[in-house]
Amino acid sequence: MAKLAAFYSRADENYFGGAYRYIEVGNTEKAAKMVADIIGADLFKIEQKVSYAKDYNTCIAQAKTDLQAKARPELVSMPESLDKYDEIYLGYPNYWGTMPMDVYTFLEAFDWMGKTIHPFCTHKGSGLAGTEKDIAKTAKGAKVAKGLAIHGSSVDSAKPAIEKWCR
Repeated sequence: MAKLAAFYSRADENYFGGAYRYIEVGNTEKAAKMVADIIGADLFKIEQKVSYAKDYNTCIAQAKTDLQAKARPELVSMPESLDKYDEIYLGYPNYWGTMPMDVYTFLEAFDWMGKTIHPFCTHKGSGLAGTEKDIAKTAKGAKVAKGLAIHGSSVDSAKPAIEKWCR
């Protein structure tokens, strides 16, 4: 069966080791493209209809508000079905110890019975935190494989670690 690399990623202003800078492609998207290339997966970008702010501090405040409200943002699009996929590589940044709320919107939309989810996240120092457990609780019936945490500011040099994890 086919594989899918589904991911949420944010470009714009990001935090890199004590400094802010604008990027055109988000760290998680870079990692997702590496994953898809290595395993031959289809790509799907999880995008919320109302994007977070371009500046970093406003974005993380919005993400925290969404987390506290247990929001489920509306997405730009969704795959019609995941029936042709048995393995889903799920990428996201770690926001406040969990996934962005739009990733929950994505997970709650499908039947995960018999599927394997391979989580990978980008982070600023918190690793996967509790995201593997969050995925298992949300994507009922899925097997959740051991995840991969990639420090966001190191994603450009993470291909060897991603290759090792994918194999």
